[in-house]
Amino acid sequence: MEAKNVVLSVEHLVKSFGDFEVLKDINLAVHEGEVVCIIGPSGSGKSTLLRCINQLEQPTGGAIKYHGDDMLAEGADIRAFREKVGMVFQRFNLFPLKSVLGNITLAPVLTGHKKKAEAEQLAMELLKKVGLESKADAKPAMLSGGQQQRVAIARALAMEPEALLFDEPTSALDPELVGEVLAVMKSLAEGGMTMVIVTHEMAFARDVADHVVFMADGYIVEEGPPKEFFAHPKEERTKAFLSRFLDG
Repeated sequence: MEAKNVVLSVEHLVKSFGDFEVLKDINLAVHEGEVVCIIGPSGSGKSTLLRCINQLEQPTGGAIKYHGDDMLAEGADIRAFREKVGMVFQRFNLFPLKSVLGNITLAPVLTGHKKKAEAEQLAMELLKKVGLESKADAKPAMLSGGQQQRVAIARALAMEPEALLFDEPTSALDPELVGEVLAVMKSLAEGGMTMVIVTHEMAFARDVADHVVFMADGYIVEEGPPKEFFAHPKEERTKAFLSRFLDG
């Protein structure tokens, strides 16, 4: 792909908590329409990387660029950036007192992107997309975890972002609910949504990702197209990790 198609790039990113260096010289490019899956053992820095990209955590050093503009530079418009690069969290983070419809329409109306009626029309279209149009008036507590996560995805899409970051979106779900969330994410991928996904779902990474990144101990150890990555891992650390998940 040509460089002009790079939506997000992470350059020499470093993040420390006190003396503990969590991210060590991370470099990553995400192209338009690309699905990047980040995998690796717990504590490898995957979620911290995602949180640094949208600056829920402040990086210690390096650059995070959106269409070539450094979002860590003084004067960068972080709010506008977050509107363009949405985030879906592990724990849904829905507002418990608002209805499903209210959760989805809140940000577009508050930011002035949409009038209320327009936001509600879009919300209903998104609920249909995630298979929950009948739940518009329900409160989050009335929904299963899988349904709540699908609402959270619809909420992120309501801002009409260019890209979405997913931080282990299925790890808080009961196993039987994982599939319904992955199905929504797969349909987004098929629709050309640019996505960066931290996940433990190896089959999803293998089948849906365009690019797989393996992290361990704060480093990117290995990366590549899924077919090559899963069939012929080069690094011993990658082989050891994958052997726990993949037969043979």
